[in-house]
Amino acid sequence: MSLTLDTVITRIEAAEITGKRPRVIGRNSHKGTHGRFVYEPAVRIHTDAGIAGWGWSKATKRDAEAFIGANVADLFDLDTGTIQSALIFDIPLWDLAGQLIAKPVYKLLGDQGPDLVPVYDGSIYIDEIDLATGRDEGVGPMLNAVRMGMATGFRAFKVKVGRGFKWMKEHAGMRRDIEVLSAIRDLVGPNITLMIDANNGYTPKQAKQILSETRDCDIYWIEEPFHENIDDLLALKRHIEKQGLSTLIADGEGSEDNHLEFKELVKAGCLDIVQFDFRQYSLTKWKQYMPNFQDTGALAAPHNFGSHLSGFYIPQFARGIGNFATSETDIMAMDGVIASGYQMVDGFMELPAGPGFGLDLDEELFQQAMRNTGWSV
Repeated sequence: MSLTLDTVITRIEAAEITGKRPRVIGRNSHKGTHGRFVYEPAVRIHTDAGIAGWGWSKATKRDAEAFIGANVADLFDLDTGTIQSALIFDIPLWDLAGQLIAKPVYKLLGDQGPDLVPVYDGSIYIDEIDLATGRDEGVGPMLNAVRMGMATGFRAFKVKVGRGFKWMKEHAGMRRDIEVLSAIRDLVGPNITLMIDANNGYTPKQAKQILSETRDCDIYWIEEPFHENIDDLLALKRHIEKQGLSTLIADGEGSEDNHLEFKELVKAGCLDIVQFDFRQYSLTKWKQYMPNFQDTGALAAPHNFGSHLSGFYIPQFARGIGNFATSETDIMAMDGVIASGYQMVDGFMELPAGPGFGLDLDEELFQQAMRNTGWSV
């Protein structure tokens, strides 16, 4: 078999795949309940070599029609990734390239990271409050969520804070945020990593307060503490240093349309962790941007919530590129996706050695999903 990208696209298929979380996910500082079900668009690209690649993609049937008959070598370069005009198919093309070259994606990326990739549970939301009924269950629901994550194999957790922005009065919300973090740290002990995410729900003053009053919780990073500007972020960094804390500042998730602005924040030394959303920014753009980190000391940790599939893509990226912090995972069962080559043990993800992303489709279930929600050209 010739290991080459020189092959022609003959058919493209798409379907929506349904994922179900083990529990309902609650609120963040701004948005209501995030629910239990996730619907991910998947596209599979077939070639005249008899080899296919698949993955997350929002491509439409009309998008796909323009690529039938295209040569994969004209759409994807092993050094630079997917060309700009084909980025709608970025993940399927990376998988296809790996299948054609018979290498896992992390080897296509350079295999510069650790063999075992640290992962974290990003599902510790504001679960205790129901405004419609007046229910407030205190810290219990968050502790139960952490227990579930520990049983799954996680050893790092991101906890939503910022209750006082919308769901509680300001003072009471801050006290509850502190209570939750203290209770979780007491539950898990000193060797588990904790991060917090305010989704821009704090003021600069409140961000300093939460870090000062949870100093015993050893917070690894504070994410999206407030609406971003250089002066406030640098002031927060000075506060962290003055307090003798090691907490990092993470941001970038909400930067879909203003990546240039966030890149300026990185250059200014405001951010320690960069979190452009993995699906919206694309694997190819992440690969191209990573050299910018070398002079700043910042680490990558792409945002991923609402995607089961990206919980496998990001560890491939991390092992391939290096200069990486930890991978966000949204745990759920997803009908038709076979990921048996991925194993999580004590907070680390072991990756499969097979080609592409190492994910397979249950053909019967995928064909059923195509009939229900999909298309083929």
